[in-house]
Amino acid sequence: MAPSHPRPMPLLGHVHVRFCQDQPIPTQQPTSLKLTRSTDYYEQCCVKFPERACFHCYAEFIHALLLEADGEVSYFVPQPFAMRVNRRRYIPDVYLVRGGRIEVLELKPRGEMDPQLEVPLRAFFEQYGMSFRVLANETVLERETLALNWLGVIQVLAQANYQGIDTAREEASLLWAAQSAETVAVADLLADTAREDGFFRELALYRLLHRHALACDLSEAPLDYGTVVSAWH
Repeated sequence: MAPSHPRPMPLLGHVHVRFCQDQPIPTQQPTSLKLTRSTDYYEQCCVKFPERACFHCYAEFIHALLLEADGEVSYFVPQPFAMRVNRRRYIPDVYLVRGGRIEVLELKPRGEMDPQLEVPLRAFFEQYGMSFRVLANETVLERETLALNWLGVIQVLAQANYQGIDTAREEASLLWAAQSAETVAVADLLADTAREDGFFRELALYRLLHRHALACDLSEAPLDYGTVVSAWH
């Protein structure tokens, strides 16, 4: 929850950031109209960040989709903090929770960042049990196909969550069917479904895959009726 009256507090004599209850609170910072026109700008409604997410380059957009596909990541916030580091304005690219651990990441070409920013940032976040690291854009873009294959799934899920659609019954049915076989094609999972129920059963499948209750490989091809699905054991 955002503080009613946030105040800047200096730490280490280098870094200033907004605080609430002595903890940095991640809140997506607004993107100016000027910046949307001067950068390779993207927006996407997500699931693990249940708001309209803003990205200032293509690598950030692809990285967010990879976070959605990562079963260990439970939550993320793009552009999470407004900071001043050595008198320079700075906004990290993303805050995320992975396996219960908090990370703050900066995406840069070749993973290169000015040490006058990187060193104090690492020290600052370590005080609060967070790790700060720099990720190479090239490393992210190597997995572009996987990210884009998840894009359609994320778009459907985000809209369904916004509409409050319940698929608990369909999820239980699909999970039982998948657990009864070692592997099963999507077409077989969705077979014998009444036309009016088809959307809800497909949505249930998307939710199970996103939660990693079911597994499939989308690293080379998008999800379709021929995709093989298995239950996690």
